[in-house]
Order: sequence, then C-alpha cells, then structure tokens
Amino acid sequence: MEPWSFTIVFDEDKAKKNGYEVDTLYDYVGKNVEGLGNERIARGTWRAAKGYDEVDAQTLAISKLSRQKWVMQNIKSLAFREDDDEIYDGIETIRRLYPERVFDSESGE
Repeated sequence: MEPWSFTIVFDEDKAKKNGYEVDTLYDYVGKNVEGLGNERIARGTWRAAKGYDEVDAQTLAISKLSRQKWVMQNIKSLAFREDDDEIYDGIETIRRLYPERVFDSESGE
C-alpha cells in the first residue's frame, strides 16, 4: 500500500441486500473523494494526487465517506496508510472517534 492512500472494500452481500452493485459504490466513492485531491489507482484504492496536500486529501476523504450511510452500511473494510509503514484499520478508527457512524453488522444500524 502506497503512502497517503486508502483502500475501501464493499461487502457484496450487504450491497445487494441494500440495492447496490459494488462497482457503482466504488464509482460513488470516486465522485466523492476525487474532488478533494485524491486519484483512483485501483478498484477501491485512492491516493493523494500530486500537487495536493496529502493530509488534507486523505483526511477529508475518509471523514466524508464515514458520514455517508451508503458507505457505512455496505463497507467490509477500510485500510489507510499515512507517511509511515503502518497500515491503519479505518473502521476501527471511525468506531473509536465516531461510534455512531459505524453500523452493526447484524442489524444494519
């Protein structure tokens, strides 16, 4: 995983149950984060684009996505990397900071 990048994986079963195709969800992510200074480099993976502040681009993107019900209801995993070698669990970070944004896997709420 590259520095200043994040990878989101959607759960196909959850997405189908909620009326979404996962490829559509990835396209929605792109529409939400690319205007914030991120570029898509693979299916489900974005990084801070050249010429943008990496901290702002990634932080704003993950924060914005965590507020979207369509993201949080269908997410399977979210990993991000800053400028070190550690890969962080985005869902656990969101759960720690904003537990109300994380949907319970059983109830969907």
